Amino acid sequence: MNTKDYQFIPPSKAMKWTGIIATIGMYIVNLVGFLDTQTGSALGCGPDWPLCNGQVIPNLNNIHVVIEFTHRMLVGGFALLATIYMIWALIRYRSFVEVRIFSLVGIGFIVVQSVLGALAVVFVNPPTVLALHLGFGLLAMVGVALLTVFLFQLDAESGHRRSGISFRQDTPISTKRWVWGTWIYTYIAIYWGSYVAFRGAGEACPTWPLCNGKVFPGFSGAVGLDFIHRLAAVGLAILTVLLLGNLRHYKATRPDLYKGAFWLFIAVIAQIITGANLALSHVATGPYLLHIATLMLLFADISYLVLQVIPLSKAEQPNVEPESGWSSRQVHNPQG
Repeated sequence: MNTKDYQFIPPSKAMKWTGIIATIGMYIVNLVGFLDTQTGSALGCGPDWPLCNGQVIPNLNNIHVVIEFTHRMLVGGFALLATIYMIWALIRYRSFVEVRIFSLVGIGFIVVQSVLGALAVVFVNPPTVLALHLGFGLLAMVGVALLTVFLFQLDAESGHRRSGISFRQDTPISTKRWVWGTWIYTYIAIYWGSYVAFRGAGEACPTWPLCNGKVFPGFSGAVGLDFIHRLAAVGLAILTVLLLGNLRHYKATRPDLYKGAFWLFIAVIAQIITGANLALSHVATGPYLLHIATLMLLFADISYLVLQVIPLSKAEQPNVEPESGWSSRQVHNPQG
């Protein structure tokens, strides 16, 4: 990287709006994907891929065909938009390690998700593949989302405004471990929840907070799968409270971390409430989608915290501006 200063060209409005639309698009793609499996529409196009029932545009006289075909169209459209956006960002700001990481994560998992989606259709939706498919879909969405967040941070930095980049120069190793540990636990819990749903075990405990009126219903069968899912949710709630407590002293010095942890706590509470509603509704479609919608926001939040503990490279270390009382990174030529 060229270490000489230059007149930094911030991300354009077109690039930032493309990032916002691509992020929302990937969010919608994942939500419709869950709707697809929840309504039993994943084979609405039969065992055909990329064609739908042997046709480019199928006969849309069946709701399952409509849902599956819509899912495929959304995946194709938004995945293409997101890929173009990430390549655009790579070309313009490739010297920033964050841009390289998030672009490659986004593009990589869009490809992996597409391959797994095709395998799920060909092999008639095995639960393990479905869970991986949607789990990798979350990683693709987060790659696009974090890239967009970082570009907005670059824009703020170029205007000498406070941004999340400025705070990242001093993150203790213990804080990094807390954040990364919470992220890993959250992802595993999400995968397990998806696996339980695709195994058809989501209705095994139709009462809440107890499972079939029992504190400990055991770990066998469908009930055991659902009970482990509930235990994982309790573990996430406890871990989130501990994380918030661990970061509370950053309220003034690292508001990015404290606010992120606070909103993660709110998201976990929302997840518990929507989970209870889901169980009591006997896994109705509306409560199911609401549960998934809050889940994706929760995962995006903890992923943002991961971004904020990623260390800056030596060439990206910020300069301190005493007159403003905060740090601003000296930005270098992204083409250098």
